[in-house]
Parts: sequence; C-alpha cells; structure tokens
Amino acid sequence: MSRRWRIVLGVGLAIGVAGCSGTSDQPRRHQEAPWHPATAMVEKYADKNGVVTRAAMNAGLKVDFDKIDVNHDGCLNEDEVRAENQRRWQLDASTYSPLIDFKHNGCVDFQEYAETARSLFDQLDRNGDGKLTPDELHPGAAKKPTPPSQNGDQGHHHGGGNPGGNPPGSQ
Repeated sequence: MSRRWRIVLGVGLAIGVAGCSGTSDQPRRHQEAPWHPATAMVEKYADKNGVVTRAAMNAGLKVDFDKIDVNHDGCLNEDEVRAENQRRWQLDASTYSPLIDFKHNGCVDFQEYAETARSLFDQLDRNGDGKLTPDELHPGAAKKPTPPSQNGDQGHHHGGGNPGGNPPGSQ
C-alpha cells in the first residue's frame, strides 16, 4: 500500500473515530453532508450549466499546471511549488490543498498536481457518469419540501392572512 493511501486511510479513520465520540443523549438523525468549499477546486472547470466533466477538469488542470510550471520542464520545482502554495493560501486556504511531492523525487509532476482534484471528482461523482452536476457539487442545496407538522395537518398553512377564505375558527 502506498504511503499516500496509508495517510488517506489514517485521516479517514481518525475522522470516523472522532465522529463516534459524541456524548449527546438525543438520538442521531441523518444529516445531509454539508457542502464543502473544496468543491470549488473542481467547480471552476464547470460549463455554463454548472456541469463539470472529467475531460474538462483534466484539460483545465493541465492549463493551470502549465501556468505554474514557469520553466516548462513538466515538473514543478521547489520554488514553483512554494509560490503556488503561497498563492493558494492567500486565495482561500479552505478551498485548495497544498502541493506535495508525494513521490519524493524533488518535484511535483502533473499526476501529483492533479491527484487531489481527481480524487475529489471521483468522490462527488456518485453515479460514475464522468460528470458532476450542480446537485452533485452541492448536495442538499436544493429546496426541500416542508415536512408536515406534528399535529397532523399535512403541511397546510393555518397562519395569518386566512388563505383558505374561511372565517377563523370555522375549519
């Protein structure tokens, strides 16, 4: 198992253990996963309809990589990595992960550069169709129907304004 995957598994295990350590006496309720700003990492490659295809993301990643690769040798050296990490930090530290030389060969190649965005894409592409829709990028963002109230009125409005036209108390 590669060192990168051991790190990913270790972080996932730590998050999972931390999630189990709640002390609330209330029953757990299913909650939608909140939108995470990291989706902006792939969302910037979306078309006018807000859809990101794997091909468009890869093309955009290559253009971005080529801009950072100042000496155009296909590998980001220490100075190029430092400059890009500083730019990312100043732009929005919660959106982008730092570039890391996972191969320990003295530079960050395109595969290393693109790995985080590709991994995020794969996680978000739950149906495996090679594209991310706005719903996949922002799960739970769609307006949900109002659930019925506990008194069994099936969500009907009984507030001010008398929308049903009946006099108060005659319902």
